[in-house]
Amino acid sequence: MQNKNLSSSQTPSESPSWGGARSGAGRKSKPHGKSYTFQSTPEVDAFLSSYQGNKTEFINRAILTLAGQSPE
Repeated sequence: MQNKNLSSSQTPSESPSWGGARSGAGRKSKPHGKSYTFQSTPEVDAFLSSYQGNKTEFINRAILTLAGQSPE
């Protein structure tokens, strides 16, 4: 039985030039830290629900400020 996906010039040991992984393809990764899950108080939940900006950036800045480190 012959593989119908191969062109007439390809032998079964050759792989086609299409499909599969390509170097440099896909979304570039961004440096990131660990994900955390926590239970918020009702007040924090109300604030974060109404906050229009990037919640991750806000939380990171708030923690660094409270810890006495300068947020970038």
